[in-house]
Amino acid sequence: MLPKLKSLAVFAKVAETGSFSAAANVLGISAPVVSQHISQLEKTLDTALIYRSTRSLILTAAGQRLSMHAQNMLDAAETGLEELETVMNSPCGKLSIAVPSFLASPKFTAIFAEFMDKYPDIELEISYSIDRHNLNESGYDLAIQAGDLSDSNFMVRKLTEGYGCLYAAPDLIEKYGMVKVPQDMFDLDYPFICEIGWTDMVLHKTDGSGETFKGQVRNSRFWCDNGEAKKQMALLGRGLTWLPEMYVEQELLTGKLVRVLPNWTSELIGVYAVWPRNAGSRSLTRLFLNFLGETLLAKGKTSIKAA
Repeated sequence: MLPKLKSLAVFAKVAETGSFSAAANVLGISAPVVSQHISQLEKTLDTALIYRSTRSLILTAAGQRLSMHAQNMLDAAETGLEELETVMNSPCGKLSIAVPSFLASPKFTAIFAEFMDKYPDIELEISYSIDRHNLNESGYDLAIQAGDLSDSNFMVRKLTEGYGCLYAAPDLIEKYGMVKVPQDMFDLDYPFICEIGWTDMVLHKTDGSGETFKGQVRNSRFWCDNGEAKKQMALLGRGLTWLPEMYVEQELLTGKLVRVLPNWTSELIGVYAVWPRNAGSRSLTRLFLNFLGETLLAKGKTSIKAA
């Protein structure tokens, strides 16, 4: 099919200009190559399209009919390219992005808002989910994911890194007692708010000593896969939970949540942008990535660090 389309485009230019040499000049190829395309097309169709002479060429009846369709095809292609060029110079369309629920934080939401202000003709569709999306199957243009992405088959760019930290409502701490060392959480029988499937707790002390604490969560009555749900349940005093600091900044400022064990964190966690390899340099995906990189740099890398 593709060779035929190329030959049809050449034929359309020959019909339009009235000669092989003129068509060759417009297309930037040689006259013999033009002649080869016409001959191949006639051979494929098993009919003559052009009567050639030393001074001129005349379209056959079949050639006249085909020239109209070939010209329409060429016009449609050129119109499409012109429209795409306009879009790239003045970006518009829909960009779909999948992000973890903790990026619904005020700081990151402000980045989306700034992007919308800068590119008012782009429509954002954001899915806040903890799941790792298969971009080939989900249809999202871009995903932001946390954790180890060393085995990703997609393009990957590291955005920032940080730690998960433990938070609780003041009423919960008053009820169960002050947590001074990690073992206190278990000795005082603190309830936990956990991600589904997560039971092992590993804490790292931030004083540079390399001290590590490992424990297994047994007292949890609420399991979920959404950061907002974890935060809301923690605000209701139903347990300790892991969250990035950037997601609870307002709650910390107002005293609705407090950080438990401020000298202990999770292991360092990377946050990455992931996108399909075929996203071109002028795509909306790459436009957003460049904007995100510039914005994070200007803001000093909006971070999930808490230590």
